[in-house]
Amino acid sequence: MKIRTKPIAALGCGALLLALLPCQTAQALLDESGTSTLADTTVTVTASEPITVSWSVVETAPSDYVYSYMVNNPAGDVLLNEDGLPTTTPEIVDSLSVGFDTTVAGAVTSTPTGLSGVAADGVNWFLYPVVGPDTSSVWLSFDSDLPPSPGNASAEPAPWASYPGGDAVPVPGTGNFSVPDSTDTMTLLAGVLLLLPFGAAMRKKTSSVY
Repeated sequence: MKIRTKPIAALGCGALLLALLPCQTAQALLDESGTSTLADTTVTVTASEPITVSWSVVETAPSDYVYSYMVNNPAGDVLLNEDGLPTTTPEIVDSLSVGFDTTVAGAVTSTPTGLSGVAADGVNWFLYPVVGPDTSSVWLSFDSDLPPSPGNASAEPAPWASYPGGDAVPVPGTGNFSVPDSTDTMTLLAGVLLLLPFGAAMRKKTSSVY
């Protein structure tokens, strides 16, 4: 049995859903994750290998964010000699830093996990055990009241960094980190709902001609 939606009924449903949209948008909390590449900042030869940092930003309550990072060292990562050629010595990562202004109110609201320290220009972790090739660190986290903005991550001893040649990571700031825009999604959905009754009316008119 086919169910046909009357234009007036569809319009009423659309209006009801539109009325509920602002409430749903207001209750949405940020939950983003991804992976950023940190480039070797001292060597530009093809043998140099980047590392990656997995990250997540979870808003556990309005304006209460948990920032987490994990260092990943690729398999086969080895030290390079003075000529930029690979050796047989495995390369390790023993520290990670994320840079942002921690003196801003609410920038860091909890003690970072692990062997860590908070300086004026960011949060630093000492990785123990060190992260060897084909291994990853534990998740390194802290809380903040500030939404994510693009920031620089760096790791030692290579060193590796987001700039130049790598990718930014989210850090507490003004909230301009590239995340999906929910406003555009809601606008598109609202437009579709408004078109529902007109589409039903057009189908009815077309079927009556035949």
